[in-house]
Amino acid sequence: MQAQHDTLILGIGNILLKDEGVGVHVVERLKTMPLPENVEVLDGGTAGLDLADYIAGRKKLIVIDAVNAGGKPGTLYRLTKENLDIKPKAIFSFHEIDFLDALHISEVVNSKPEEVVVIGIEPKDMSIGTDLSPEIQERIPRIIELVTSELNIDHSESY
Repeated sequence: MQAQHDTLILGIGNILLKDEGVGVHVVERLKTMPLPENVEVLDGGTAGLDLADYIAGRKKLIVIDAVNAGGKPGTLYRLTKENLDIKPKAIFSFHEIDFLDALHISEVVNSKPEEVVVIGIEPKDMSIGTDLSPEIQERIPRIIELVTSELNIDHSESY
């Protein structure tokens, strides 16, 4: 079995719902880029419960996802565990488990990543389709910049 990487970059979302799939589109680009050896890049898609296994025990977790926060489409957000609403909720099916549920599960079983950063982008169009809206597509280079800046030890850059 291969040793686990310290840092996981996880793209999540449904690529069949246009901008909802932005995280997956970004990690597909990141997979083609040279990154430090301790970094793993993973397409988490709509994995649900499996996300708890993927994130368990990491030193750093960087998640890329669409975030509906009421801003203008293309607005970027940097969220940390202080900003994330990680609390238990009623789950009636394993298909209902999302990233925050997986993060809560990892906390309960004492395998939560030491540091969690979510790079979110306000979506424009979440209708059926596999293409990102132009507003979101043009923000991918900036998302990649933000993600790669998270890999540096010096976090002096402000967003």
